[in-house]
Amino acid sequence: MKKPIYFVTGFVFLIIVVLAISVFDESTKTLKENDEHVIEITGTPADKYSLDEREQHCGSSNAKTNQYIKEFEIPTPCTQPLSIIADPKGNIWFTQTNTGKIAMFDPESEEFTEYQNEMWSLNGASMMWGIAYTDDDEIWFTDDKYGAIWRFSIPDETYSKFEIKGKIKKAFPQKIALYNDNFVINDFTGNQIVVLNHEKLDEGQYTNSTLSIPEGFFTSQAVVDNEGNMWFVMWKYQKEIILVKTNSITQKVEQYTLPESIQAPNGVAIGPLGGIWIADTAGNSFYKFNPEDKKVIEFVTSKPSVLTYGNASGLIKTPITRPYWNAFDSDGKMWFNQQTGNRLAVFDPESESLIEYDIPSKNPSWSDCGDLTDCGLSQSFGFAFKDKQVWFTEWVENNIGVLDTSITIPISLEIEKEIIAIKQGGQKEIFVTAIPQTNQNIDLVLSGNSNSELIKIKTNPEPTQISDRMVKIPILIIVDEKAHQGDYKILLSIQLQDVVVSSYVSVRII
Repeated sequence: MKKPIYFVTGFVFLIIVVLAISVFDESTKTLKENDEHVIEITGTPADKYSLDEREQHCGSSNAKTNQYIKEFEIPTPCTQPLSIIADPKGNIWFTQTNTGKIAMFDPESEEFTEYQNEMWSLNGASMMWGIAYTDDDEIWFTDDKYGAIWRFSIPDETYSKFEIKGKIKKAFPQKIALYNDNFVINDFTGNQIVVLNHEKLDEGQYTNSTLSIPEGFFTSQAVVDNEGNMWFVMWKYQKEIILVKTNSITQKVEQYTLPESIQAPNGVAIGPLGGIWIADTAGNSFYKFNPEDKKVIEFVTSKPSVLTYGNASGLIKTPITRPYWNAFDSDGKMWFNQQTGNRLAVFDPESESLIEYDIPSKNPSWSDCGDLTDCGLSQSFGFAFKDKQVWFTEWVENNIGVLDTSITIPISLEIEKEIIAIKQGGQKEIFVTAIPQTNQNIDLVLSGNSNSELIKIKTNPEPTQISDRMVKIPILIIVDEKAHQGDYKILLSIQLQDVVVSSYVSVRII
């Protein structure tokens, strides 16, 4: 039976909102000195953690650089940067979950400015998932511990706090987006999406309308299409996943049950042609929902590198990348972060190709690294677009970074885009064309990934050398006789230095 949702008041415009299955350890540690433990007081946010905890939460190394990404270390230790945005002048703004501050980075001078928040009194941290910039030179951000949104006036360098009101005692605001001068915020555990008027807030008035969500459900990021319909997912982890379409004017509500394979849908974005794209943090996949025929297509990412999860214990049988938030850039390409893949990824819906950029920093405290070096996760969550750059934060490495998308990738892949039909229990050989984009000798090894254990991809383990000419590489797709009939997207990938290049092939099991 469909779960009822309804408008409580007023006019709801649209939203970008998100949930979080946070890996964050919310417990506040009291630092004490005893016979076993010597505490080093630094006068910085690092003092919230004991010495043996500081590397895990505050960073394990200095900022790093690879051929696509450059990182910058935040001067104050252990700020735990999260959400990030660029202003029209090109400055980069981000939240610090461990200090309550807004900070600014000037890409030209490469200097940071951190603005003290005198209103912040928490000893612990607060996850500030959402951030927005307004034309009157203000930065707005969400705060789950206070259950509030904050305003930072750039000209005045002052903060203001507005508590989110709702049915429960304390709200859990997450993502914030601005549409027609209205903020739209998802209350992750408070069973509501809240719309606040920006102008009224600047005047000190809290004027809101809410969309009520049934109890027991979380809410995903929400987006609005060109016709003014809001889309979001309400979900119970590993139980119910319901895509919701609402219209604030007609108050019409439509609901669509999504596949059980989607377990934790965080990010939601609308593509250039109106498709609804959903990132699933509990696995390796992102999904497309077609509003026209109501079909859902699953796209799997490449497998994570062993240097992200380690597996020194041997207990990790199925490592996953955890796609988290997603958003489309001005070129119509969808970006998303891979929380446990330690990558930023970009998907081109037109060519059905995927590029996954490795983030240089890795914190070993968040993985099963053992004796492996250069192993772990930076816990990169927030990202923002500025021209041909993608700026992002590293929550447990105390860095921000920038990815330069203008740098040429050495190889591109082309695959036959017609649907390849394979019978249950059958197999078929196809060819992948590797096309050089630079004049360099490269040894390529193809790998494959599928969302079904009953579909196997056999590739040649020996490297194929490519220099200045395109090369066709054979791939064998093997379908188990128990595989379900239907359409699948198979991913074929090449791991290069600092980047994975992939393309999808469409397979129909008959």
